[in-house]
Amino acid sequence: MTSPSGTVQDAPADPKASNASVVYRPFKVGVQELDDEPYDQSKTLTANTQTMQQYEAPSTAFIRGFFVLVENVVTTNATTATSTSTGVGVLLEDGPYCSLDQVIFTDTNNSEILGPIGGWDLYVITKWGGYSFQDDPEANVDIFSSVTNATVSSTASGSFTFMLYIPIEIVPRDALGVLPNKSSSTPFKVKLNLAPIASIYANPATTAGTTRIRIFPDSYWEPTPNDGSGNQVARQPPGVNTTQYWNVTQYTVNAGAQSPLLQNSTGYPLRNLGFVFRSSSARSTGETNFPDNSKLQLQSNIMLDRPKLYWKAKMTRAYGYTAKGDAVGQIDNGLYWKTYCDDFYPKPGWETRRGYLRTTDGMRLTFKGSFGAAGTLTVYTNYIGVGKGTSLAAITS
Repeated sequence: MTSPSGTVQDAPADPKASNASVVYRPFKVGVQELDDEPYDQSKTLTANTQTMQQYEAPSTAFIRGFFVLVENVVTTNATTATSTSTGVGVLLEDGPYCSLDQVIFTDTNNSEILGPIGGWDLYVITKWGGYSFQDDPEANVDIFSSVTNATVSSTASGSFTFMLYIPIEIVPRDALGVLPNKSSSTPFKVKLNLAPIASIYANPATTAGTTRIRIFPDSYWEPTPNDGSGNQVARQPPGVNTTQYWNVTQYTVNAGAQSPLLQNSTGYPLRNLGFVFRSSSARSTGETNFPDNSKLQLQSNIMLDRPKLYWKAKMTRAYGYTAKGDAVGQIDNGLYWKTYCDDFYPKPGWETRRGYLRTTDGMRLTFKGSFGAAGTLTVYTNYIGVGKGTSLAAITS
């Protein structure tokens, strides 16, 4: 993950900013959401990883994020299944999101803001990052679907549809984090790779489908100079060029007491921390073998000391997901989440920024627990790079 220093082009200075006698109305007063022409590309799944044509976002004044719609259509599977494990079209544990082998979002300097990450990582960010009222990508059954013939014969076995979100805006309440997007010659870019078919389905006999990917830029237009009463409106969002980043780091752990030092999770204000454990390469067994009492220690301070059931209860209270498992509305197997953006709205997101965990370079952040088996602990770190010329205190409401 690239350091936030200097990765986003500075926005033009507001020529009126020196006029201290003028009180500007908030940026959100002068903008409306804006759609633009989407990206639309299709490829047939193969035995190999495939690189999709990169998407260069059109200049739309200010960019909030990108919706990524993936549709895979299979029309020729017809084998009657004999069990849920042998039927064609049965997805692997991280399916269908693992059909995106790699996701990268780069800024106007071609520096990475998000990625490289996998499709399931983007699913985690969409569901747990705190960006909307309903975050679960599987909640809308008009969008999310997957078809298998694990129990019945279906020519559409292996088909699936899902939509994920690449977040740029941090707080929709005041547009903190939206980035100036005014240059057609230096565009923001989204880069995607499709996974090989064997990395998507449990049964390699599943027929390859045609995968169509559409990307929809989510933007604000240029603010109007004045509101309806003639009051001047701020031309930039608060803390312009303040940027959020996601770091995804894997740590190998052995069975028994372990204390991995989270080397990539300090140095900036933290908005979210997530932990996913896989043993025998599976989250389902990782759920069983996740430490039944976990501690998070920052320097000499124990920040978190939780048995699994207590941690699950805290996640349910914050997000509304009600049981462990990978189905709609459930807490994903092997996943345990700590949010620092739930200090305003009852649900994470829309925060005041007062609750961020403030860390600096050189601080030691350690995860401690006794694992039931060896495996891989994946740590998701959502942190904030404050824009040049401002401070976290200045953007704390």
